[in-house]
Amino acid sequence: MVIDMLFFLVTVAGHWHAKKGHAQQVAAARRAAEHLRAAYQTAAAQPLGVLHQRGRRLRRPLLDRQTLVVREAMPDLAERVLAEPGWYALAVTLADAEAAGHDPAALLADAAGRRELGTAESVSDVLVWRLRRNADLPADTSGTMPVAAAAEAPAQRTPERTSPQPGARRGRG
Repeated sequence: MVIDMLFFLVTVAGHWHAKKGHAQQVAAARRAAEHLRAAYQTAAAQPLGVLHQRGRRLRRPLLDRQTLVVREAMPDLAERVLAEPGWYALAVTLADAEAAGHDPAALLADAAGRRELGTAESVSDVLVWRLRRNADLPADTSGTMPVAAAAEAPAQRTPERTSPQPGARRGRG
């Protein structure tokens, strides 16, 4: 999230210097932005990978519901977001936000409306970070129990035992 903010500030500084005709500062801002983008990709790979895998395990009805949330909250960008590889991380983030008591549609509309998204390489990745920050959700869920865990894997049933298992020890009596 810090890298995202720094990237935004460097981009703004680059635009300001471009308007003033400061060619060296513009070039420096572009180089800084490239370095920040590389740092972001390195830092974000692991947590986004975990979120992506969790999103791939969402049950179909929940994934469909999150698809509707995206289409309703941001109709102009919905198809782009749904086609991105980061869609699954966004879907599980919306599920986590809902499980934490937030309205995912309102949260998404707010996150999408804060700053422009058209120039983002991955709109879904940007929204994941904005939503997780706004909903006070952990950025890295690899070491924690996910909030929406019940919505991910199919329910596990334990077979009921009606008779002792072969080889079970019996009390002497």
